[in-house]
Amino acid sequence: MTNEPIACAAGGIDITGCRVSLYPMKDHFAQQIVASIERTDTTAVWQQTDLFSTLFRGEAPSVVDAAAGLFINAYESKTHLVGEFTFSKGCPGDSAGDAFLNGDQAQPNKASNLMNGTFDVDCKYSFYVFRENNYMEEIATIVQLAETYGLAPRSAHYVTMLTGTANQLFGYFEAALAYAHDHLPHYVLEATVSVNSPSKKKAVSHD
Repeated sequence: MTNEPIACAAGGIDITGCRVSLYPMKDHFAQQIVASIERTDTTAVWQQTDLFSTLFRGEAPSVVDAAAGLFINAYESKTHLVGEFTFSKGCPGDSAGDAFLNGDQAQPNKASNLMNGTFDVDCKYSFYVFRENNYMEEIATIVQLAETYGLAPRSAHYVTMLTGTANQLFGYFEAALAYAHDHLPHYVLEATVSVNSPSKKKAVSHD
């Protein structure tokens, strides 16, 4: 089986998407979510917010930039915040070209993300590879890449755990999707990101 990435079977659209759901654990949580959406620059992606999440579609670096901006803009130093992210590229049914596919790979939130994304986060994520016989090797490559970003990947049942800053995490997501874009026809990355969790203070090590 060739390692060359193949175009989407239903139209050849080279498009990356991400659904983001934010869960601030506080009263008046809706205001925090809406404010984050308003502060995030979405000029480089196609955006749609619905009952469950905000969807970004476009070139992978631009999509990661918007997703990172949405989470970082929602951060408050004393609020427990959880973000759910589903990144995907190559789905055979994903043929709508409702995105900014101009080759610019613009990241209009990058400067503010780097300035404001210095807070610590915890993450659990899973990476899924489709239409590849050596999918376990590809997953291992993606996980090992997290080590180069100082995220200390740790295996757990059904997921990999990461710990680092928001900047490290979203930098890793961008690098992981860049690798996947160049090597894989269809993949999904699902992540849950948590900050200021009270559970972390009570966690007991089982080592």
